[in-house]
Amino acid sequence: MAPDRGLSNKQHSGVKGKKIRLTYALTTNADGSEKLPPIVIGKAHRPRAFNKKTGEQLGFYYRNNAKAWMTSSLYEEWIKQWDIELTRKRRRILLLQDNFSGHIVPDGLQSIRVENFEPNLTAHVQPDDQGIIRCFKAHYRADFIQRAINRYDEGITTSEIYDINQLQAMRLADAAWREVDVTTIRNCWRKAGILPEVSPTAPPQPSIPISALIHDAALHKDPLAHAEKRVLDALDDLESTGALQATNRMNIEALLNPEGEREIMDESTDEEIYQAVIDAIDARENIDENGGDDLDSDGPVQTRPTSREVLQAAAVINRYIDELDDPIARKLEMTLGSFNRQLRLQQAKSMKSTTLTDYFSHC
Repeated sequence: MAPDRGLSNKQHSGVKGKKIRLTYALTTNADGSEKLPPIVIGKAHRPRAFNKKTGEQLGFYYRNNAKAWMTSSLYEEWIKQWDIELTRKRRRILLLQDNFSGHIVPDGLQSIRVENFEPNLTAHVQPDDQGIIRCFKAHYRADFIQRAINRYDEGITTSEIYDINQLQAMRLADAAWREVDVTTIRNCWRKAGILPEVSPTAPPQPSIPISALIHDAALHKDPLAHAEKRVLDALDDLESTGALQATNRMNIEALLNPEGEREIMDESTDEEIYQAVIDAIDARENIDENGGDDLDSDGPVQTRPTSREVLQAAAVINRYIDELDDPIARKLEMTLGSFNRQLRLQQAKSMKSTTLTDYFSHC
């Protein structure tokens, strides 16, 4: 969703509202030492942006159905898989979750005990609702707006700077989830008030990572305020470019909690959920039988640059940062060096051996 009311709520020539929707399910433990990869649920089984790869091949736990919502079958698949992993590691956990109708706990779990929050209490006692989800969305919005600024600087028109395909959005969301640090998670669990008092003999909690200590003292105490400030700063920068008019600027509350965000999930009937599952099964069978693509309405995906073009672009960046006396420039230099080596290694592995006769044609 663009942060521009002029594009969001009014009809413009050549500007169409984006219909792609994704559902994210986030899971984290109480001391912030462990975050699971998000469950990502979309509409398309094979989005155009995936370039015929699966979500797993791209590094995501991705599932789909016609409405892009959580269903009992998707939940059961996920929790059973996690239970097997925990059993293999000889771990046992208590999983706290809201009482959403799709969260039907299957029989036979060995390492996971599940407890649902009481109805109407989730917003008050669910740690994710105390700021973890809001922090995640704030980091996503900040990165999304900064991406729009970069596209504007490249000369892309105002009506197109917010265009993003599903894979790009998932990459931004993945980075936003990594930004939700230990301090944020601990603060939100404490705010929920559901943890027992820690005894003096309890083992020490894991130390806060260095990345969480680089903010100033005030922001370190309130990482959510830091995340929201990133959104406001990005909006200020976007407005200063002229791409966003002050009168059309959306406020942060509308960006982080857009109207109708939970409407589809909350108002869905059992019949609608059933039909969504059946539609997803039919679409997948059609792909398997006919070799077709289950494409979304994502719009065209740009042609992937060649390895040679990527190496040339990296060389240009290296020339630019050579004269910069900045620690970020040095870190980028090291990252580009590692990336170049990895790319050349992949090129070498993909080369095929040839023989002299390969260069002659049969008459």
